[in-house]
Amino acid sequence: MRFLHLSDLHIGKKINEISMLEDQKYIFNQITDYLSNNNIDAVVIAGDVYDQSRPSAEAMNVFSDFIEKIEELSLPVLIISGNHDSSERLSYFNNIMKKQKIYLGTTVSDSVMPVKLSDKSGNVNFYLLPFLRPSDVNNAFDTSCTTYTDAVKAVIERMNLDRNERNVMVSHQYVAGASVCDSEILIGGIECVDKSVYDDFDYTALGHLHTPQTVGKDTVRYCGTPLKYSLSEVCCPKSMTIVTLEEKGNVKVDTVPLEPLHDMRKLKGSFSELMQGPASDDYIYVELTDDNDVPFAGTELRTVYKNFISASYSRFASYSYFKSSAELGTHEEKTPQEIFTELFRLQHDNRELNEIQLRILNEAVERAWR
Repeated sequence: MRFLHLSDLHIGKKINEISMLEDQKYIFNQITDYLSNNNIDAVVIAGDVYDQSRPSAEAMNVFSDFIEKIEELSLPVLIISGNHDSSERLSYFNNIMKKQKIYLGTTVSDSVMPVKLSDKSGNVNFYLLPFLRPSDVNNAFDTSCTTYTDAVKAVIERMNLDRNERNVMVSHQYVAGASVCDSEILIGGIECVDKSVYDDFDYTALGHLHTPQTVGKDTVRYCGTPLKYSLSEVCCPKSMTIVTLEEKGNVKVDTVPLEPLHDMRKLKGSFSELMQGPASDDYIYVELTDDNDVPFAGTELRTVYKNFISASYSRFASYSYFKSSAELGTHEEKTPQEIFTELFRLQHDNRELNEIQLRILNEAVERAWR
C-alpha cells in the first residue's frame, strides 16, 4: 500500500495580511495532478487543515475543492484535527463523508478504533489521533494524565493493537527532539511527547511541525507544510511524503518536491541596491545594510516586490553576537568612550568612529562627567 502523507495545510493563511489562498490552490492542484498520474492508495492529512478555528468561507471552499478532486479519484482520505482546527467544524457531516471514504479523526474517544484499509498483504489499520492535551484524555477516559506523553500513551493503550498486522498512527503532536521553526508556537517543553510512545506502529504520520524531518527513526516522520510560511523556512524545500507499506516490517519513505506559485526568499543589501530590483512576485523578507533608518522603506520596497513581507536592519542583527565575559572584561575596567565605541562597532559591522563622531563623543562625556 502506498499513501500520501500531508499535514499543516493552514488553508486561509495570511502573512503580513497577504492572503496565500491562491498559492494554496496552486499547490493543491499540483498534489492532485500527482495523485492522478501515480499509483497512490490513500491520502493522509495529519492536522491543521485550516489556519484558524473559524475559517473563512473562501478557505472552506478551497479545502472542499481539494477533497472533491481527491474523491473523484476514488481514494480514501484520512484526516485528523490539529491545534489550529475546530474539531466540531471539521467533523460536520462526518457520517455522510464516511460513505465517500473520507474519514475524520476529531475526538480522542473515537481514535481508539482504526480505519481499516487492505491490500494484497492484508489489513492496514490507520489510527486517527487528533491533537490532544492531557485534559482531553482525562475527560474521555477518566484518567489522571499530567503530561502529554502520558496522555498519548493512555490512548494507545486502549487501541488494542494487532501487532501481526500493519498499523499506522496519524498524530498531531510535538515529539521531543524535533526541530521547530518560526511559524510554530510551542510553550517551552511542556507539549513534548516522547517518541517511544509510537514504537508499536509501522509508520507514524506526524503533523504540527513545519519542517520535514524524522524523529529517532525513518518511520516516525513530520512531512512538513506544503508551502513556506515563515522566514525560518526560506531555505527549506517543500515536498510530499510518499509511504510504501509492503509486508509487515517493510516500510519505504520517499519525497516528491513541490514547486510553489511564489517562492519565499530573503534579500540582503542597501535600500538603493534593492530598489534596483529585479522586480519579483515572490514573498520577500529584506535585511537592509544601511547605517541609518530609511523612511517608508517598506512602502517603497513594495513597489518593486509585490509580496514584500517585512524589513530588518543588519546593525540590529549584530546584537545576536555576544563575546564571552573574558573577552569583554567588565564595564568598570572601561572608559565611557570605550564602551560607546564597542557598541558602535557592534551596530555598524566593526566600523570605527570618524573624527567628527569621536569629537562629539568626547564632548558629551566631558559634559556628563563634570
